[in-house]
Amino acid sequence: MGKVVIFDWGGVIMYKHPVDNNDRQAIIRTIRSFNPNLTDEEAWDVYTKTLIDENGIYISMQDDELSKIKWVDRINRTGNFNASVDEFSTRFITEHLKVGYYKELVDFIHSLKDVCQIGLFSDLIFCCAPVLDEQVDLSQFDYVWLSYITHLRKNTEEVFELVEKDVQVSPEDIMFIDDTTVNIENAKKRGWNTCQAFGYELDKIKDSIEKFIGYKLEFESNGKKM
Repeated sequence: MGKVVIFDWGGVIMYKHPVDNNDRQAIIRTIRSFNPNLTDEEAWDVYTKTLIDENGIYISMQDDELSKIKWVDRINRTGNFNASVDEFSTRFITEHLKVGYYKELVDFIHSLKDVCQIGLFSDLIFCCAPVLDEQVDLSQFDYVWLSYITHLRKNTEEVFELVEKDVQVSPEDIMFIDDTTVNIENAKKRGWNTCQAFGYELDKIKDSIEKFIGYKLEFESNGKKM
């Protein structure tokens, strides 16, 4: 149990690329539910242009009430509507719960607890946390690092140092699965094992983990051994 396998959320567990049902579409639906006069592109711009405040802080990825209020206020002003934090968060959660995720991969991740420790490592907006928990059951994970709690994103060296401090194993005993090139490259710089993959590439993920732990895994997939 001295090895740790760490998973990203968006793209690895939650759908990112289906054009008709992904996280981007959920965000657009959220914004347009408050101002239906906005086009999809305008709604997306409302979201992306309000993530960071005038000091360069990702206020959308903070867990304090002041930041939440400040972020939703910026969205209201930019999108020309008036939603409370609770109203916006509830709609955000509702729309994201409509987005699919790779359930078989989640089952596989949970099965790894018999052979290693598992972690969840994601840049996350605070109102996505209930959706994430609904999909993966965070209580099943040995470690969870979410940017709205750590206040650190994967583009910082500090967050990788935090992970290493928490797991207390050598970098070569850490494996990280993520769909984004820059995150994978940052992990490689730390000496971590990596697998760049999307959630539909379960065979690729499984093969990489088997090489990492050094033996074949027995996992039931729809009644068949993989």
